[in-house]
This record gives sequence, C-alpha cells and structure tokens, in this order.
Amino acid sequence: MARRIQIFISNNWGREVFGYFVLGVLFIGAISLLYYLIFKLKIRAPSNYIWLFIVVGLYVYFTLNLWKAPEEAVHFLEYGLLGFFLFKALTYHIRDKSIYVTATFFALFVGTIDEILQWMIPLRYWDFRDVGLNCLSGGLFQLAVWKVVKPNMISKKINAKSLRIFTSIFTSCLIILGLCASNTTQRVASYTKKIPRLSFLQKEEPMSEFGYKYKDPEIGIFYSRLSPKNLQKTDNLRREQYAQILNESVDKDYEQFLREYNPIADSFMHELRVHIFRRDEYFKKGKSTSNLNEKKEFYLIAYKENLILEKYFSHSIEKSVYHWHKDI
Repeated sequence: MARRIQIFISNNWGREVFGYFVLGVLFIGAISLLYYLIFKLKIRAPSNYIWLFIVVGLYVYFTLNLWKAPEEAVHFLEYGLLGFFLFKALTYHIRDKSIYVTATFFALFVGTIDEILQWMIPLRYWDFRDVGLNCLSGGLFQLAVWKVVKPNMISKKINAKSLRIFTSIFTSCLIILGLCASNTTQRVASYTKKIPRLSFLQKEEPMSEFGYKYKDPEIGIFYSRLSPKNLQKTDNLRREQYAQILNESVDKDYEQFLREYNPIADSFMHELRVHIFRRDEYFKKGKSTSNLNEKKEFYLIAYKENLILEKYFSHSIEKSVYHWHKDI
C-alpha cells in the first residue's frame, strides 16, 4: 500500500513533494519546540536554543542530501519519530543519561531489522548506508532531548539496570550487523541449499560482498566479484553465449533480468548487464538535461561505463545490440 501511494504521488505531483513535506514537518516541529521552550518551560539559557538550531539544521542538511531520492527523506524523518517513541518507552526502565545512547542503539536495531525485511522483498535492496541513516535520525532526536529539552527526570548517575539494558541492546546490534556483514553471495548460496524454502533469496542483491578492486588509469576505480584473470577468461570462453543472451533479452525488464542472472547464478552476466544499464541511463540523462554541469557529469559516467565494457567485457558485448560503434 505504501509503495502504491508513493508511486501515485510521484506520478501526479513529482518526487520532490516528499522532500518538501519533510522540510515542512521539520519547520513546524522546530517552531512548536521553540514555543514549548519559551512559553511552557520558560527557558532562558541560550545553549538550549543553539542546540535546537544545530539539530534541526542537521535534519535539514541530511534531507537535502537525500534530495535525489526524496522518498528516503521521509524514511529518515520516520526514524526521528521512532526516536521519540523509543525515549518514551525506555523512560519506564531507564531514568539516567544512558537512555540517550541506549535509545540510539534501539533505533539501530529496529532499523537493521527493517532493512533486512526490505531486502527479503522482491525488487528491494539492502544498504548499510540506510541502516546508518536510520540510526543517525534516531540518535539526532536523542541529542535534541538531551541538549534542548533536558528533562529533569533524567539523572546523571548510571545504575546497574540501565547498564544491563545498554549492554544487551549493544550486543544485539553487534550480532545482527555481524550476520548481515557475513551474508555474502556464497553464504546465501550455502544456506539456501540447505533450506530450499529460502531459495528466493538467491535472486536478491547480496547484503555484503567481498570482491576485487580494479584501478584503471583511464577509468579510475571500480569493483568486480571476479578476479582480472577470471573476468578475462569468462569473457573469452563464453562470448557468443553472452552476446546471444543479450540480444534475446532486449525487451526483457531490467529488474527481471538481474533476478534471473543474479550474482549467484551468473556473476559475469549480472555485472555486464549492470554496466550496460548504467552507461545507457547516464547517456540518456546527459541528453535530456539542459544543465551544463549535469550534462558533463552524466556523459562522463556513461563514457567510463562504456570503457569498462570495451576493456573488460569486450568479446561478450561486441556482437550484441548493446555494442557502441564509433559514430556514437
């Protein structure tokens, strides 16, 4: 349902609406908190207001950083709201300053579970960056409570019960993040063979990967799951097969193609198609934009993606419909 609403709003009013919505909520929240500090708590110390503007400024900063995908800004704001509920819930068990750190780690734990569930849904992806943003948003709210509101019920002395709760959630976060970091392509292939009901996870993007870092003087830095030797060998031995697959799948949906030729089934074909997609998409973006700086940026990315294809996937792409000729 949420995805349908998101698509409906994007199609009718544009994706930027989500970003403006978040900025509007932040503005209303800041004004409301300012009113609360001045007229309800009657706080005169300037430090409270300085911290208020710092926290709001950080929320605005990260919202603007997410402007290319403004839907994520809504998600970022939601974890700030979660921070509020976490603080309220934890006050029944913790009444000292450790509550701020403990609540932040609870936001991290919930955010990690959230991202794991999203990873398991078709056409959704795992990203450690998103986990970090979830934690950051929850933590910023704790910073606001600690430095702006400064509730009297929170004492400075940390007791044993608070320490036990903190230790438990901190350990839980370490364990779950460690499991996510070790959930590589090979690991997914291993446990899905033992548990066939989880075989659908083979078609999802791996949570974590350990591959090879390529440093090319013309291209720069890029990564591959295959070593240079295996990349060249595969390109030489299976060139005709891969060219045929590309030619026969021109009309196939890109996401569907990646799920069929996932990193477990065929790493080479998966990477080849991703580079083709990035090259073509950025070339289209370069043609469509009127902004000169954006045009240069998009064309440069498309050019470098094509260099990767010509240098490292040359045999597989040269007889396919995706091969760029010199006149392009």
